[in-house]
Amino acid sequence: VAALEEEALVPDAEHGFGLMLTPGVIQRGWLLAESGRSEEGLAQMLEGLAKHREMGAVVLVPAFLTVIAELYQKLGRPADGLTALSEALTVAQQSGQHYWESELHRLTGVLTLEAGTRRGRGTAETVETHLQRAIEIARRQHAKWLELRATTNLARLWTEQGHVKKARTLLSGVYAWCTEGLDTPDLREARTLHDTREA
Repeated sequence: VAALEEEALVPDAEHGFGLMLTPGVIQRGWLLAESGRSEEGLAQMLEGLAKHREMGAVVLVPAFLTVIAELYQKLGRPADGLTALSEALTVAQQSGQHYWESELHRLTGVLTLEAGTRRGRGTAETVETHLQRAIEIARRQHAKWLELRATTNLARLWTEQGHVKKARTLLSGVYAWCTEGLDTPDLREARTLHDTREA
């Protein structure tokens, strides 16, 4: 990704493609964060998003905010992540950019659980609602990878609540559909949950 970003940066800068430069700034910020420089990466991502929006661009904003929310999650800041996701959902509704909506609901569920756990509040019902919505949207859009991610999160929640059989049944359909990429993190996690046995 880093090599491709550097290659793309040259013509973007040379020809003044501002709308192409800002995603590059955000992606390079993500690369910094992934390499262990999380705070520096976050600052660059937020700067890139601000410049993107200064140009009046709305395209990709929900996806960018999702990546920022994921970074907040890694930094142990679920409340900041939820703020970013709330904004992303608003932008998606206003602009009609629904392509990433499933992931917005999935992450909202995950971060709601994390934030609720930190505050000691029971949030399972809200979390389940967001995860069910994420699955629904992914199925409607035929987005199997997003469906797998949301289904895995809901199956994990149910497993932790002691509903192992129910979780396995939920996960079976989408997991069985996957025939390649079995060593990817998402499928490894799904397999681990699918193979969990009731105590």
